[in-house]
Amino acid sequence: MTYREALRVLAERQECRIRLGLSRLRGALRRLGDPHKTLPCIHVAGTNGKGSTCAILESVLRACGYRTGLYLSPHLMSVRERIQVRGRPVSRAEFSRLLGRTLAADVRRELTYFELLTCVAFLYFREKNSDAVVLETGLGGRLDATNVIQRPLASVITSLDFDHAQWLGRTLPRIAAEKAGIIKPGCPVFVPALAPSAMRVVAARARARGAALHVSRRPWRTAATRWRANTQILDSGRGRYELSLLGFPQGRNAALAAMVLGRLQEVLPVAERAWLEGLRRVRLPGRFEVVVRDGRIVILDGAHNREAMAALARTLDASPWGRRRLLWIMGMMRDKDCGKIVSQVAPRLQEVVAVAPPCPRALPAAALAREIRRQAPAAVVREAPDAAAALRAWQNDPASPRVAVVCGSFYLAGAALRGGVHG
Repeated sequence: MTYREALRVLAERQECRIRLGLSRLRGALRRLGDPHKTLPCIHVAGTNGKGSTCAILESVLRACGYRTGLYLSPHLMSVRERIQVRGRPVSRAEFSRLLGRTLAADVRRELTYFELLTCVAFLYFREKNSDAVVLETGLGGRLDATNVIQRPLASVITSLDFDHAQWLGRTLPRIAAEKAGIIKPGCPVFVPALAPSAMRVVAARARARGAALHVSRRPWRTAATRWRANTQILDSGRGRYELSLLGFPQGRNAALAAMVLGRLQEVLPVAERAWLEGLRRVRLPGRFEVVVRDGRIVILDGAHNREAMAALARTLDASPWGRRRLLWIMGMMRDKDCGKIVSQVAPRLQEVVAVAPPCPRALPAAALAREIRRQAPAAVVREAPDAAAALRAWQNDPASPRVAVVCGSFYLAGAALRGGVHG
């Protein structure tokens, strides 16, 4: 199978609707020799912050010399970003070969897009003899494809808020129950401080499973920020660390990751130097990423739900650009609560370009524009065919704001990157 053929097959499967459940995947994995059963995994779920927490965990473990595996979603530029060993994406040749093996095991052609990728990831990590694998869930936890793992080293829940209501529920306790589905018998569980109604559900699940529950209550504090360098200095209370990720939630994510690895010292020893190097070298595009180009600034943020958009607004307010006139380039998925997401930034909106992200589930630009006009009637709102067109028009207009914020979807952030934001 060529890489082009692999992408074509994945595109066909991506058109299919989401189908939660583990039976299909377990059957395929059985035919592939159950590659997941021998992998030492840290399993991470959560409404927001799970990608950043995974990236921090992997980077620190890699700095300590482990043969790390990292499974993320979604991707921004290439699907191969989702599957990494020692910080490097799987090659085109290896990806195509392993997808071919997975398709041969999918005898009924019933695996979803995400299930196919999960199989490829497990096969790849086993082939590379990964001794520390960090897995990010795709959707929820209980019925997510990654939840086929049976005895993770740790289960981590990074945050709980409202998202994917049609699959996960419309109340925090129901959402918490779905995320807590990753908790396994006897395996430690790590969470930050959660809303009381959610914490009760997680704690009850941990007790029922005989899993020790550890709560990270003190986020690391931001001591200084170098915005254009995408770096902040975090104070843990015991020392200071340079983290190459911006945004106020990163202090919570770093503190949670530190607790996880601190409790796993017997099985995954980590030296202090690895923390210093790992936090400094961590990379994860599209999380309040500041790109400086031709004297202008683009802020890329995949914020795609209420909590994430509120975090973007809070970080922006603390930045040098919080009080400046900004151009907002926004795009969302039609299965999101567009109104609640827009409401988090509506008072700040002065000039907006609405676009449809490159995804079958995209909300039409016209629908988003209507919602923005409703909540921010004084804003100038336009539509553009895509992110690249919106960015070109902005760059070619000398009267436009010098700072643009691209947000609302990771698909949109990826489109902006492919459109040449990084030059």
